[in-house]
Amino acid sequence: MPYLSIIIPAYNESHRLPETLVLLKDYLAKQSYDYEVLVVDDGSTDDTVELAGKAAKRFPGLRVIRNAQNKGKGGVVKQGMLEAKGELRLFMDADYSTPIDQIEKLLPQTKKYDVVIGSRYLEPGSIKVRQPLRRRIISRTCNVVIQALILPGIKDTQCGFKLFSAGATEKIFPKLTMSGWAFDIELLAIAKQTGNPIKEVAVDWFDSKWSSLRATRGIGTFLSDLATIVRRYRSQAYR
Repeated sequence: MPYLSIIIPAYNESHRLPETLVLLKDYLAKQSYDYEVLVVDDGSTDDTVELAGKAAKRFPGLRVIRNAQNKGKGGVVKQGMLEAKGELRLFMDADYSTPIDQIEKLLPQTKKYDVVIGSRYLEPGSIKVRQPLRRRIISRTCNVVIQALILPGIKDTQCGFKLFSAGATEKIFPKLTMSGWAFDIELLAIAKQTGNPIKEVAVDWFDSKWSSLRATRGIGTFLSDLATIVRRYRSQAYR
């Protein structure tokens, strides 16, 4: 069993994924623990899978999981996390918005917590490259709503750098139903309701100029999904 599994959801990431895999390979080669990396393709229509396959020939521990149809980010993250074998399982974005060395800030917390999440908003200076103003406004407004309705105290539910123990993964991810932007919120709501305390840790974060993965389907859908999560949480449906 590897110590660490890294899951990367990818949709049409041929322009960014190869560089991310090189950076991962260089970092992991210096570590003393066993690892695996799973690239979970979300029905890409470009050559993401082919490029990831080529990288796997030079990257021990890298495996590519191909899906013929698009599942949404939540769907492929769930697939990869449950397919992984690591004692600890991290999912991160293909755009490398949070560099892999930031895991060093999360790992010490796993001695006490089974769910450790990266945060852009916990400490000043974490954001190294900022989002456009419109996206910042939407992000911060949504977080205020999320904290008010379901996850008080969690400053950043949407950072794509989250670490789970194997036990927490097996308890939480089978209950995940959301595939769009709100899937992170549902994960944390499930963790909270199943008795898995959440530790939020400040990490460095760099905005990408574009996002190919279908993580969002519009603010209207997001709010509808959030309402569903709140209703399920309040009815104890995630227990």
